[in-house]
Amino acid sequence: MQGLVRRGAHRGRNGSGLATFAYAAAWLVAAAVLVGFLLAVLDSGEPEEVSLPPVHETELDTAAAHAGCELRRAKAGERLNPPVVGGAAAPPAAPGFYDKSPDGESLLGAMREGVIVIHFRDLGSSDVDLLREFQEAVPDGTIVVRNETAMPFVVAVTSYRRLLGCRKLNQSSVDAIQLFRGRFVGSGPDV
Repeated sequence: MQGLVRRGAHRGRNGSGLATFAYAAAWLVAAAVLVGFLLAVLDSGEPEEVSLPPVHETELDTAAAHAGCELRRAKAGERLNPPVVGGAAAPPAAPGFYDKSPDGESLLGAMREGVIVIHFRDLGSSDVDLLREFQEAVPDGTIVVRNETAMPFVVAVTSYRRLLGCRKLNQSSVDAIQLFRGRFVGSGPDV
């Protein structure tokens, strides 16, 4: 009889262990489902990584010269198109991509806070998409706007008091744009 009791007791401990294992496994599965649900709900839908073309040139002056772009620093009283100097009268434009440009004073306000503004005109959709990727790569520090001011460039990149103007968009000008932004994002008199 003792042998029977021991076998039954032994079975009870295994059954209890199996029940504990099943209970723990159920909680782990529930936790995994909850984490998956939260990730899906909280996901912003934006890509985690933006792939930009590699930079072939590492010096801004050289890249600008190879691209045939003008690299300028505004002198006192000089007016460039697009503008790079102005008062702090208007609230700054928010970083982002704009099909219709905010007013010039808002763009200057953003530049005063260290935001880079990329102006474009007369570009095909694939080139506009590339500029959109530039904005997405540094979303808090870049504005991309369609320019309607008859600027002499196809693409112009501005920071406070500085301008890079390119008459065409090609690999050399893309290098210059990335180097300009890398050097001047975050710079401005109010930063």
